[in-house]
Amino acid sequence: MNKLHVSLKDLAKVVTYIGITGYGGPAIIAQMKKRFVHQKQWVVEDDFMNTLSLAQILPGATGVSLLGYFGYKLRGVLGWIIASVLYVAPAFLFTTILASVYFHYGKLPFIQKLFTGLGALVVGLLVNAILQLSKPVFGKADRKDYKGLVIALVTFLLSMFTHVNTVYIIITAGILGVVFYFFTKEFEGVANASFTTHPQTIKRFRVASDAKTLIVGVVVIGVLLWATRSIYWQLSSTFFGIGSFAFGGGFTTIPLIKDIVVDQHHWLSSIEFRDGIAIGQITPGPVFITAAFIGYKVAGWLGAIVSTIAIFLPSLLLIVIFGQFHEQIKHLKIVRVIVKGILAGFIGIIAAVAVHFGQTSLINWQTWSIFLGTLLLLIPLKKDALWAIAITAILSLIIL
Repeated sequence: MNKLHVSLKDLAKVVTYIGITGYGGPAIIAQMKKRFVHQKQWVVEDDFMNTLSLAQILPGATGVSLLGYFGYKLRGVLGWIIASVLYVAPAFLFTTILASVYFHYGKLPFIQKLFTGLGALVVGLLVNAILQLSKPVFGKADRKDYKGLVIALVTFLLSMFTHVNTVYIIITAGILGVVFYFFTKEFEGVANASFTTHPQTIKRFRVASDAKTLIVGVVVIGVLLWATRSIYWQLSSTFFGIGSFAFGGGFTTIPLIKDIVVDQHHWLSSIEFRDGIAIGQITPGPVFITAAFIGYKVAGWLGAIVSTIAIFLPSLLLIVIFGQFHEQIKHLKIVRVIVKGILAGFIGIIAAVAVHFGQTSLINWQTWSIFLGTLLLLIPLKKDALWAIAITAILSLIIL
């Protein structure tokens, strides 16, 4: 990567375009690769794939982490800010505007119909997410893969039938990952990974000293917010904590957010939270943008801004800090077994949330029809989620 050959204007244009058209989950990663590697040639393919592997094992939204890191390597801290902000900005604006409409006009009959249908859609999306996440974690679900199933079952039962904090359930899943996998031969090939790498890799990915200034600046802002003891401190600390534990990205954060903002802080009702997830799905960008919906409910536009920044900040900082060690981190056995345990645990937690949402959303034949139709489109027909969203919106106004 070469800072000298990329203008901030060009970087802003590319990132904004990706942010506006950012639907489809993994498809967005492919679009990023097409723009940065093949079209603009700002990043070589090996660097892109290595950074992607790091982003996937760190908490947070993979796409935001990738663009933030590439912006940092191309144009320093300013590039980091521009790439991160402009990618998230379209989703933030759409989500917050829809949140404003929802909380001001949500009692109107046609809006209630729309969100009743979208609630059924969310249950379908959660079931699809469980199936997609299960493939790399459980494999073929044979005897060798029973451990992941056990971890998922433990977290499902804890989530459904106890009041244990979701963060503790996630930590439990990580510990079980170590217990079940570390002392086996399943990760034998990575057991002796060491902190050595090719000199050229270190040179290309050396974290500049201005990263320290960036981190210090974040700490100072955090201290100032803490000193105010205001609602903005509560929002920032809450969503920063959520972003720090959001392994697996996307739907894996839903149970964690629900536990904290609905069950602990009571900032939203369960129905409002479900509708916030739905709004996050009909806008571009990552699922994490639901933080803007919640922040708006609690403290208006400024609350939405604070919450959005806070939930994305941990991953953006971590990928800059650990970027130089990407090859070693992804191969460390302890890292891989903990992450596998956490991902298996998230599947159980998401399943519990899907059951809970299903109990409140699938209330008649119409909502069951939308739910089953969503599964049909996403799984056997393999259609993009946009098809399910559009059809759900139309059906909600017709049959509900």
